[in-house]
Amino acid sequence: MSNFDIAGMCVRSLFKRKLRSVLTMLGVIIGTVAIIVTISLGLAVEFRFGQMIDGMGDVTVITVQNVMGWITPDGTMQTEFPELNDEAVRNFEAIPHVDAVLPVIETNMFLRSGVYTSTWQRIVGVRPETFQALGHGLEAGRIMQDGNPFEAVFGSRTELNFQDSTTNEWTDRFWPSMMGEDVDVFVDIFNDRIQFSYNQTFIWGTTSPEDADNAPPPPRVFTMEPVGLLELSNDWSVDQAIFMDIEFVRRMSIDSQRQNQQDQLQWLSVDGGFGHIDARANVVRDVGYSNIYVRATNIDTVSDVHEAILAMGYSAWYPAQSLNVIREMVASQQQMLGAIGAVSLFVAAIGIANTMVMSTYERTKEIGVMKVIGASLSDIRKLFLMEAAMIGFIGGVFGLIFSYVASYILNNHAQGMFMGGMIDMMAGGSDEIVSLIPPWLAVAALVFAGLIGLVSGYFPARRATKLSALNAIRTE
Repeated sequence: MSNFDIAGMCVRSLFKRKLRSVLTMLGVIIGTVAIIVTISLGLAVEFRFGQMIDGMGDVTVITVQNVMGWITPDGTMQTEFPELNDEAVRNFEAIPHVDAVLPVIETNMFLRSGVYTSTWQRIVGVRPETFQALGHGLEAGRIMQDGNPFEAVFGSRTELNFQDSTTNEWTDRFWPSMMGEDVDVFVDIFNDRIQFSYNQTFIWGTTSPEDADNAPPPPRVFTMEPVGLLELSNDWSVDQAIFMDIEFVRRMSIDSQRQNQQDQLQWLSVDGGFGHIDARANVVRDVGYSNIYVRATNIDTVSDVHEAILAMGYSAWYPAQSLNVIREMVASQQQMLGAIGAVSLFVAAIGIANTMVMSTYERTKEIGVMKVIGASLSDIRKLFLMEAAMIGFIGGVFGLIFSYVASYILNNHAQGMFMGGMIDMMAGGSDEIVSLIPPWLAVAALVFAGLIGLVSGYFPARRATKLSALNAIRTE
């Protein structure tokens, strides 16, 4: 018998027992829908994770920071941390899968450009030769170079921190710009002269006592040389920062510390009668690193590097860390739905096997006649296997159709459902996809449904080949 003849007999058999075939296929349809939709939910969550991670910038960078205290994973309060110094840098560089270690020093400066001022502007000191390892893209200009400590790279939204000092009114222009509103940019960083100082009198004027002998010295003023503008990163700590040479920022921080102590002693001398206090009694200490950025080789190793840093006693975090908890919760939900789908397919397989076994009982005479007229055992086996595979495949086709319908409903009317909705809230969107069925999943579902039918029909087909031709003919 040819395969075409066998296929025709399979189709006639299915139409002859339509109700039984439909009920058997129904189990396959339910199982296929359950499996496809479950996997599609997981794929959609992974897709949204990817979108969020892309919006976070470089997620392989771990921030090791100075904190007063934090809650450890075991629930205890940790208040003492190792110092962030050169030894810490060497220890981090020795951790496996670490690509680069970048110490930074942060301070605040006062900026002025004509009548426009920026108070308490965040300045980040970095090593020019390793600045690119932070992964910040340039929108214009270039990065700093060694040899000129006054060169600076501006964050994408730092220009919005300048305010009109003649109005004495502070206006928030950062968030309106983030919401897409047009805001005025008062200062052209590449063309306007920008001066800065660590002394607040540079912006707010002299607050010295009436006694001219006790007036503070004039502030030291420097001229900044902006050489680059960063791309928008959606990270305020980058977008609103100015990056300069780390050694220059260190010296500025020490001078600022010394100036603050002198101002405090002067105030005590005039207003509190403590003129005998010697400024030398207050020791100006060196400035340690504010943060140390540790860059892992890739996103798969960042968690291991983070754990190693925590084991050293430091406080550290990385952008995708907050997503890991959600990822675990989503994975738990997917496992539950997957188990339901697996049970459904298992029940469907039992239904196919039951249908085919009943078919062998009902068609014993047909099997006997086929043997008498010369049909081979392989033809008989092929007949039952092909019929079972057809049930599985046709059920898979309808299951795939219903899966696409379910996916359409979820994507258009069920945003925020399941744990993936938490990702949407974090991303600030409400129109994110909930279900994603790529072509490979559709093909895999059809193949798998056909294999389920094929495996389920093996034992009924084997039983059919063992029937005696003479006994089969005598049955009816």
